[in-house]
Amino acid sequence: MHCLAVAPALVMSVMFVVLYLVDQVHNLAEQLYLFFLIILNISAIAVVFLESEPSRFPGTTGTLSCQDVKCDIYSRNEVKIPNVDAFLFYASNIEFEDLPLPRKVNDIWGLYHEESPRNVEELMHENGLYLFNYSATFSRYSDVQFPLQYLESLDDITTTKYFVKTKDKNELLKDISPILYLQTDCETATERDEYVKELMKYIKIDSYGACLKNKEMPKRFTDDYLNNLNDDDFLHFISRYKFVIAIENGVCDDYITEKLWRAIKVGSVPIYFGSPTIRDWLPNEKSAILIEDHPTPQRMSEYLNRLINDDNLYNSHLIHKIDKQINNQRLLEDYNTKPWQRDHILAANKFECFVCKRIHEMRQKVFSPQIINKSHYNCPKPISALTLQVNPSNDWVYSWYRAKERAEDIYKRVENNRN
Repeated sequence: MHCLAVAPALVMSVMFVVLYLVDQVHNLAEQLYLFFLIILNISAIAVVFLESEPSRFPGTTGTLSCQDVKCDIYSRNEVKIPNVDAFLFYASNIEFEDLPLPRKVNDIWGLYHEESPRNVEELMHENGLYLFNYSATFSRYSDVQFPLQYLESLDDITTTKYFVKTKDKNELLKDISPILYLQTDCETATERDEYVKELMKYIKIDSYGACLKNKEMPKRFTDDYLNNLNDDDFLHFISRYKFVIAIENGVCDDYITEKLWRAIKVGSVPIYFGSPTIRDWLPNEKSAILIEDHPTPQRMSEYLNRLINDDNLYNSHLIHKIDKQINNQRLLEDYNTKPWQRDHILAANKFECFVCKRIHEMRQKVFSPQIINKSHYNCPKPISALTLQVNPSNDWVYSWYRAKERAEDIYKRVENNRN
């Protein structure tokens, strides 16, 4: 048990805002996530008891300074604080049966969510999103945005540390297939395996993971490769392949994971399906081959075989390596102006301060609270990579409908418990 003691102090001339990130947890491991309360006009700060290590997410304890506003951090389980003005929820740990109800008329709720839609399906629906006033998500339309959360550095795009030249990749085709597939999650909303299984009918693919496995992983990787996907040795292993299948497990605007960026880092060409807004974030126009541009596995195989037999055409997908070019100004500007994207602790702190300032402005009558909408987390009904349409037989589509019903029930319960 850790104790954070803060001596009482009068703050008559300073308006304090206390943030409380709602992370509803019930075991020690999950308590790496912290929640906050927002309180205004207090004259003393209470003693706070932490049940886990003080370095837990988002890493702030005590007073956080946000320019002219200060935020004091409390865990929901630590101390009973009166006059709560706002709750910030870490989405992956939300328990909708244990929300802070009744919700006062002026209570502000904020949503922090960096994960796939499958984690909290209720948030794929507007009634789930309408619970919240502010958001921090991968969407460019969030109040705090991190669409480039998985891009560690711009140097990763242009580095040739792992890059294998095309003529050398051609030689490697004597021993390996042109395409790598490596997945352990085999039941996805995007029907990833179904797509790859069909593509395998037309072109050779080396599949090393649990999904559609047809080739053994080299012994040096067999023990714990999932925890070493970014090790140099493993990245060199991936880089030998001309193409890497990069199909996300969920479809959301601006949701782009390491599946894309790892392939780009090593100099393999990603075969991509996922974010409908992917073109806005590619380093160059042809940095990935999009499944939507070759809408059947057979047509995709025809294009891939053209690339295999035409080095110049293949190299046109790799100008970020060969010429070290990044022509996407949106990508460059977003990366350079939003440093919190690469660090979830910084992103959480950014969100804390954003909400602190909004509460302060509301109290000064210069700003009114908003309600977030679909643009803050736009994840449609599950779409199949195989058909580029919704497959009614997909279990994830059934789950989507059930989540919609739950979101409606939750929204009604919250609205009926306001005072």
